[in-house]
Amino acid sequence: MTELANGVDAPESDSEFDALHGTDTAGSVEPGDLGIGNVESRKLAIRYLPSPLRVTSWMLDRVGVDPRQYSFVDLGCGKGRVLLVAAQQPFHKIVGVEISTDLAAIARRNIDRFRPLSEQVRAITVENTDVRKFKMPPGNLLIHMYHPFDAAISAEVFARLAAIQDVPPRRVVVAYLTYTHSVSSVAEMFAAFAWLRLLRYEESIRGRYNWLIYEGTPTA
Repeated sequence: MTELANGVDAPESDSEFDALHGTDTAGSVEPGDLGIGNVESRKLAIRYLPSPLRVTSWMLDRVGVDPRQYSFVDLGCGKGRVLLVAAQQPFHKIVGVEISTDLAAIARRNIDRFRPLSEQVRAITVENTDVRKFKMPPGNLLIHMYHPFDAAISAEVFARLAAIQDVPPRRVVVAYLTYTHSVSSVAEMFAAFAWLRLLRYEESIRGRYNWLIYEGTPTA
């Protein structure tokens, strides 16, 4: 992914996507300003930053799934930029999960404001809830995460997913975007789940936008 490094702006000041589509996805929001009522959840939250368009597009083009056979789930979807990018492909369902009521409301407004509007964009749903309470859609999943919260929360999400025995078994692909200093803790968290194996690790030249791609079939 090194070819992306010189062509990606800092996420907090990257206004290209919004200028093109009439949306409001740029900027950053600190955990204390996310409007999360639960004190424990607020402590485990991480600052909101939008994923750069080129970085998300790179992943979707190379992750190796047929979107017609998968639902796309963005855990910690923030203002919804990744959902809107994913809606350019024919996923079965596109769902964002966001604990912040404020960010979830912005994400829904962005869906309404996005141009060009399409049936696929209109079909996006945003669930304003704690990811630990969210029920995953049935069938194969492509789960996107931009280092949205503490590893302890991620571990609960995947433990809960593993406890669901689907017939036929579903395939789960996880595209996890994180920073260099967090790679080891994220990898350690995923290592606890034997049913998920690391497919690829892509590191950018500036030590930013590092993708960890996992895949597997949940087993209890």
